[in-house]
Amino acid sequence: MTTRMAPSAGVRAPTLSGTLAAFVAGLRWDALPDAVVAHAKLLLLDTLGAGLAGVHTDEGRAVREAAQWFGAADGPAGIWGTRGRSTPATAALVNGTTAHAQELDDFGGCDHSGAVVIPAVLASVEHDDPDAGRRVLEALVAGYDVALRVLEASGGYRAHNGRGWHSTGTCGSFGAAAAAARILGLDAARTTWALGLAGSFTGGTWAFLADGAMSKRYHPGRAAETGVLAAALARAGFTGPTWIFEADWGGFLETYTPGRTRPAALTDGLGRDFKVLRSGVKPYASCRGAHATLDAVFDLARVERVGAEDVAAVRIRCTEQDRMMLGSGRPETRLAAQMSLPYSVAVAWIAGRAGLTEYEEPWLSDGGVRAFMPRVTVSGDPALPEGSEAHMTVETRDGRRFDRHVPFARGAPENPLSLEEVIAKYEELAPRALVPHAVRDVREAVFALESPGSLRRLQDALGRPR
Repeated sequence: MTTRMAPSAGVRAPTLSGTLAAFVAGLRWDALPDAVVAHAKLLLLDTLGAGLAGVHTDEGRAVREAAQWFGAADGPAGIWGTRGRSTPATAALVNGTTAHAQELDDFGGCDHSGAVVIPAVLASVEHDDPDAGRRVLEALVAGYDVALRVLEASGGYRAHNGRGWHSTGTCGSFGAAAAAARILGLDAARTTWALGLAGSFTGGTWAFLADGAMSKRYHPGRAAETGVLAAALARAGFTGPTWIFEADWGGFLETYTPGRTRPAALTDGLGRDFKVLRSGVKPYASCRGAHATLDAVFDLARVERVGAEDVAAVRIRCTEQDRMMLGSGRPETRLAAQMSLPYSVAVAWIAGRAGLTEYEEPWLSDGGVRAFMPRVTVSGDPALPEGSEAHMTVETRDGRRFDRHVPFARGAPENPLSLEEVIAKYEELAPRALVPHAVRDVREAVFALESPGSLRRLQDALGRPR
């Protein structure tokens, strides 16, 4: 094996992480297109709504209880939806976990970039100076950019996650480190170290599918925490590997996805192709892979008047990876139900919705939903390209047949929710944790974040529980 060595002292290494770090450290408000800023605010509001909805879940309560033991009793960073405060790293862990607890956070980045990047940014911001809100948005854009670029360089979603890695954790740590480094004002050299430290200690696997365990919710929280710690260490002069991506032995890309990597994706279009625009907003409280099928179900119910009692069989053909993720017909937990196409189809057809309540009791154990699920079969088709949405065939008891394929599910960048729909989603979720005037203050502060005082108003409102 030939090991690539770092150049001698005094020679600037043209490493991939160094190029990314220069972009992150140099990103400025004036360089952000209006569309990028607008979408970043939308994703910020959506992530906060998802996080507030997760505060009183079992996962949210458990991570806060644990944090009382390993985190500071008080600190500079707030725990969303509570009066609690802690260290930046602990707050990032707790808020990242709750942001993913209801499976309603954004998608299309490193997978779920918002639950990783936004907790890291809001936990790390230190000074409410007149430009603090702009710096938050700069850091958010930088973090989303780096997180998705790392996944793309790892061969893309199918290649990386197909090996058993959960990219929200593995690739998300880089995004959190970039975001935290930007909000802390690190220069390019220290940002390079932060990326190297994050990449040298990151992870998350899909083992939770076997029993619907909570670990999936932990992955974005841990990635956010890892990024904050990496940036803090780098700021203090703790060095990280500058060859974290391309080192022959231990480089992230070939270690995590050997033989499938595309290193050029880390830097192609850097500063022009803003990856934050690739993240979408979820309309349904399930794994994103189920959303196109849910769109088709609701279309058949509304347009063709096909009711649950009319359905004899539902056959879903999807990518093999989606079959592995979503094919279970025996979900026993809320997370398992959110990762089950048979459950999602059944509850959507019977309840007429697929929101938070449809993935909670009494629907989880509803007899009609359980009786419907065996009518749904899920098969993998290796010929379908990565990212392809599922194809659904429905046969009715009176002999009719319907074939449906939705190429871009609602909420995708190609089929976005309206601003009004995103705000309505936030206003449905946030009251689960905040008093009404705080719900309003968060919304107003997000859309005026570049204005002096808005960040302080946002942080204060997140600490006013109902």
